[in-house]
Amino acid sequence: MRDSDGRPAPLEPYLGMPAHAVVTRVDGSVFAHLHPIGTVSPASQMALTLRTPADTVPGSLARRLAGMGSMGAMGDPAAGPPGEFAIPYGFPSPGRYRLWVQVRLRGEVETGVFDAYVSPTAGNRISRPLISSPALRR
Repeated sequence: MRDSDGRPAPLEPYLGMPAHAVVTRVDGSVFAHLHPIGTVSPASQMALTLRTPADTVPGSLARRLAGMGSMGAMGDPAAGPPGEFAIPYGFPSPGRYRLWVQVRLRGEVETGVFDAYVSPTAGNRISRPLISSPALRR
């Protein structure tokens, strides 16, 4: 993401993540809600991050998780360079897909819509935004 001057735009957390995405196959056979940490749930990610070799003692991880409080305490698990994020996803089969991506910039949630064609061979491509908020058109 870049601002109008071409500088990296600072992404703000939106629902605890730097970005959210939805992928659907145009025939409706695929639907995935994605995050930069992958498709693992934030609670599972937090438990994995907090786990230590000493967690063989029953209840030790549960006590640490309870001490963390809200999900906001998990920080930014997918922090990267300013204005950048990656959302891991393996398309399950060739075909046409639509992607919606949401980020928060300057307190506003911005949405971009993209089409992707996944071929059975090389040559996959993702379109420029089809419909987007003004901030995503840059």
